[in-house]
Amino acid sequence: MGHSDLAKIILKLVGDKENIVDVVHCATRLRFSLHDNAVAKKAELQAVNGILSVVESGGQFQVIIGSHVSHVFNEIKALLGGQTTESQATNTQKKDIALSSRVFEIISGSLTPLVGAMAGAGMLKAVLAVLTMLNWIDPKSATYLIISAASNAVFYFLPILLGVSAAIKMGANSYVGGAIGAALLEPNFTGLIGSTTATFLGIPVVAINYSSTVFPIFIAIAILSVVERYLKKICPNNLQMFLVPMFSMLIIVPLTILVFGPFGVNVGNWIAAGINWLTAHSGIATGAVIGASMMFLVVLGLHWGIVPIIIANLATGGDAIAAMWAPCTFAQMGVALAVFIRSKDLNVKAIAGPATVTGLLAGVTEPIIYGVILKFRRTIPIVAVCGALGGAINGYFQTKMTAFAFHSLMSIPVFSPLVPYIVGISVGFGLALVITLFTNFEKQN
Repeated sequence: MGHSDLAKIILKLVGDKENIVDVVHCATRLRFSLHDNAVAKKAELQAVNGILSVVESGGQFQVIIGSHVSHVFNEIKALLGGQTTESQATNTQKKDIALSSRVFEIISGSLTPLVGAMAGAGMLKAVLAVLTMLNWIDPKSATYLIISAASNAVFYFLPILLGVSAAIKMGANSYVGGAIGAALLEPNFTGLIGSTTATFLGIPVVAINYSSTVFPIFIAIAILSVVERYLKKICPNNLQMFLVPMFSMLIIVPLTILVFGPFGVNVGNWIAAGINWLTAHSGIATGAVIGASMMFLVVLGLHWGIVPIIIANLATGGDAIAAMWAPCTFAQMGVALAVFIRSKDLNVKAIAGPATVTGLLAGVTEPIIYGVILKFRRTIPIVAVCGALGGAINGYFQTKMTAFAFHSLMSIPVFSPLVPYIVGISVGFGLALVITLFTNFEKQN
């Protein structure tokens, strides 16, 4: 089925334009925010050829398609005519949604537009690491520095990019959101870092380096969305164009620097310290739990709630969660390869083969989960056990990811120490492959 035809069917079955508040996509999923999820015909969607599965999670109605999701997304946006946006949704009374679900929806909707850029930048870092290890490039050369700038920019200026995408998601002015993020990185402010005498209207200022941070800008944009709506109510219509942005920045930037920023940074530091404490005291248990459970969070679409924590940890020197998560991802690839080898069904092979390649090279495993593992449910405990074993190894050796990247063969160089990490993912992949090869995974009972 062509992308255009699939888009038309999906649009019809989710309730047409009238039921759609907003739609974004990540690596494999269309993530709809609907006025009423009950209107969408979930069972009929799951039966459509070209749709792997449908999940309702975090306040979103998620349609899992696969690696070609961007093409279907473009067709849907063309059919919508760009008329339905999240900013319009702020004027619509939504059904009551649990606060936790709303938070996950905002995090997911803010981060998913940046996934491609972050993944590409992470792969550039991995390539640079390999070239440096092989002595094919001088770390002091202009060539290295230029490529390094490309790989670092996404993360260094993350407050700006997140300011834009979070503002869009929360219905605020996206350029004002980006400007607030930029203010945290502007040289006049960064020049205050280390100062013990800086004040704002007599209030002491603790200037912090906000590059690569996540939580401060999320808090700032959440408050911006409220302030902006209030300002629009009280400002004359013919003056709103400059008064609303002016007062928004005048209010939010100082508040972020004085309150939200330090609080957000401290939250990230507390989380990082907690993870470091867990891995130091029981790295094996922590790694086993994370390795065993991550696939289930991906199934529910809740894994994006962990990404800000990972990014915050990277800003402090490295992240252990991603390292302990990785063996679970590779275990899924091992299962998919075994299914490809063992199955005599050409349709199954047609799904398992490409899904394995996509996983190994790009780290995207949703096609494996929905096209293979959930089809052959006997492989679910295999992934959990093998992911736990590999995660325990990485937890024991306190392996960390040093730059954001999806779990794939290409991203191996961004993990340290390297040898224990390779052992951990090899255990996850190899054991899952061998066990699945000798398991009657096609039997349903």
